[in-house]
Amino acid sequence: MRVFPILPELVLISLAVGLEAYGLRLILEPMSAQPLITAGACHFMASVVAAYIFPKIIIPEQYEAQRKNGFFFFMMVFYLPVLGLTGLILAMPLVARGSFIKSKGSISPVRVNKIRDLPSETAGSDGQSVNSHSLYDLYQSRDPDRRLQAVYATLKLNDRDAIPLLRMALGDATDDIRLLAYALLDRKEYRLSKHIEQSKRDLEKQETSMRKQLCRQIANDYWELAHLGLVQGEAKNYVLGMAYKYIELSLICSPQDSGLLFQYAQILLRLGKYQEALEEFKKAEMLGMEFICLQTYYAEIAFYTGRYQEVKQLMTAIELPAAYPLLTTAARFWRKEI
Repeated sequence: MRVFPILPELVLISLAVGLEAYGLRLILEPMSAQPLITAGACHFMASVVAAYIFPKIIIPEQYEAQRKNGFFFFMMVFYLPVLGLTGLILAMPLVARGSFIKSKGSISPVRVNKIRDLPSETAGSDGQSVNSHSLYDLYQSRDPDRRLQAVYATLKLNDRDAIPLLRMALGDATDDIRLLAYALLDRKEYRLSKHIEQSKRDLEKQETSMRKQLCRQIANDYWELAHLGLVQGEAKNYVLGMAYKYIELSLICSPQDSGLLFQYAQILLRLGKYQEALEEFKKAEMLGMEFICLQTYYAEIAFYTGRYQEVKQLMTAIELPAAYPLLTTAARFWRKEI
């Protein structure tokens, strides 16, 4: 917030005060209908001016918040004649002081209105690689500038590594970090959604030669939306359902494609169709996919279906350290006597 309003705002505040004072003067005159009507009109116009100007002074550059709070200021001034407007004017120096103190101890505002247009960077594009573990360590800092730096650095990570950190940042105590994390997640979802729309338009124009590839691409994009956690709740179920639909269309053209069968099984697993998922994983294995790539999926299905001894056998067979820290932790747990 600015400490002192600029001249046009002072003029509007003066106008509101003048209208309110004139209305009060009319009310105090000998009672008659005309002065009361005029006083009411003056008070109404003063309320409208206050509803317009005070949000701009108190929350500049936050246009969505201005629209929402304008009604609050109108009601405050309208239902508290004289007192409402007087209270707002007297509160302005206190709000200005609080805003000044806050600005001294906080990081500069993050402009996220065009975050979708930020260029993507790949790890190592500037000669330095970015390690997701080091970013997690950086994000644990108490310094909001360092946490903000960690969130920005996710632009150099692949989505699988970046999204868990961004989702963690959604709960950050600093507004700008939360907004940036939300905007980066929104950008990832937006780009996948736009790619899906374009692929669907291409699918309508294509003959049979490219339909398999386009259906596969659409299914993969829907799967990424769900698998990476970019959608939640009912939206996630819808996205998985669409991935299921398009992967089945791809399988009509290539029923013996092990990669398609593997992805089909993953989707079935997330939809809770465990037996069907197991059958598709087995088909993919028969067509040449290595058992080691399917081992954790078999263990997951066994866990969900209550076959815990089989889970133990599969998890203890995993070589340590595993590819992912969480998998290493899970494998060590199942190596214990349970």
